[in-house]
Amino acid sequence: MNKNRVLVVDDEKHIRKLVEDILRDQYSVHQAVSGESCIRKLSDTGADIVLLDLQLQGMDGLRTLERIKALSPRMPVVIMTGHGTIEKAVSSMKLGAYDFLTKPFNAERLRITIKNALEASALESEVQTLRSELKNKYELSNIIGQSGVMQEVFRAVEKVVNSEVTVLIQGESGTGKELIARAIHNQSRDRMSNPFVAVNCTALPESLLESELFGHEKGAFTGAASRRIGKFELADNGTVFLDEIGEMSQPIQAKILRVLQEREFERLGGNALVRVNIRLISATNKNLWEMVRKGLFREDLFYRISVFPIRLPPLRDRKSDIPLLCGHFIKRYAGREKKTLKGIIPEALQLLMKYHWPGNVRELENTIERAVVITNSAEIHIEDLQPHIVAIGRGLALEPSDETLPEWIEKLEIDVLRKTLLEYEGNITKAAKKLGIGRATIYRKARKYNLPISR
Repeated sequence: MNKNRVLVVDDEKHIRKLVEDILRDQYSVHQAVSGESCIRKLSDTGADIVLLDLQLQGMDGLRTLERIKALSPRMPVVIMTGHGTIEKAVSSMKLGAYDFLTKPFNAERLRITIKNALEASALESEVQTLRSELKNKYELSNIIGQSGVMQEVFRAVEKVVNSEVTVLIQGESGTGKELIARAIHNQSRDRMSNPFVAVNCTALPESLLESELFGHEKGAFTGAASRRIGKFELADNGTVFLDEIGEMSQPIQAKILRVLQEREFERLGGNALVRVNIRLISATNKNLWEMVRKGLFREDLFYRISVFPIRLPPLRDRKSDIPLLCGHFIKRYAGREKKTLKGIIPEALQLLMKYHWPGNVRELENTIERAVVITNSAEIHIEDLQPHIVAIGRGLALEPSDETLPEWIEKLEIDVLRKTLLEYEGNITKAAKKLGIGRATIYRKARKYNLPISR
């Protein structure tokens, strides 16, 4: 498998060697000693990402960043900076840098930052491809849907893109809440050219989440070796997306409320006010109003974040979109796997249409990705799908419900008896032999459940 190529730009040899030693197992690492040599090597190396020092001789880091973005606007650039140049690092973010690392940096933090930057770049490339290929009435930014419920979502997004109101996106996991948030940002007239900063509120404990959002000053807590700029500050003039906002503790909820009301906050351990101009988009798979009623979520914050609510339907309520989504995912992953696939056979698509999709669009995408990888045909066939999807699609397994265990058992019994009797055209003797039970038992249950039997 080809490795992603990292171009390290630093005039200090030991820094370049340190980075190469950390990354060489996962990436193909190339080096440049100056801004000028970086620009020359960009096309020669075919770099996928640039790790750029700010303090360069000759053309400095900020000027080099400007040149990189002029040549390759979507090239992800991670800035390396010393403690004394934090403000320049913030300036670099406004010029389009993905993130910055403070020297001396932690090896694991470097790996995670590079990985996240490459994933973000890949996502942006997919969005651009989708925009150029799917310019029709069933597409909004990178959201696909022809069903009536999705057309309602599209109309709601179009109404709000150039507004400054807060948006609350509600929906089950896997329905595409972050994609809708990005669509709103990417089509906003005033904010689209500024940062979109996403924060998963479930991914960090409360203490780290507060620092992630608001930043901290050096010495604010144990391990705070330098100032850290928070997500709200990085997103100035852009959009902050708070995913699963219902998981936030009430003290942090109070700070979010202040940012929305006053447009200002303090970094942890600091007393200087930081003013920001951000738009907030939130998302949740919980019933926030029920949480308000139980005292788990602030009522005043709820009203602040839900001025314009958008509800995303689960995939089971928009099954007419499944063929369109399948076609899109097949094209995406066939391209990645360098396979030529015409699509999916009707029988396999029919099974996908019958499945209940508890994981929503994300689960469908994973299903198609797996099928594209394992298929040996020009189309996806039934045998390329997971067994549980095939079983449920064929009626050989029960879908989740709120029924009691005795009700489940009875439903399963009826299902198996009906299919067996239909298979043997109502012949009790053959059905009994197939199921390993007596003829009298089958006859009694067939009468009880009004199933077809032959005399």
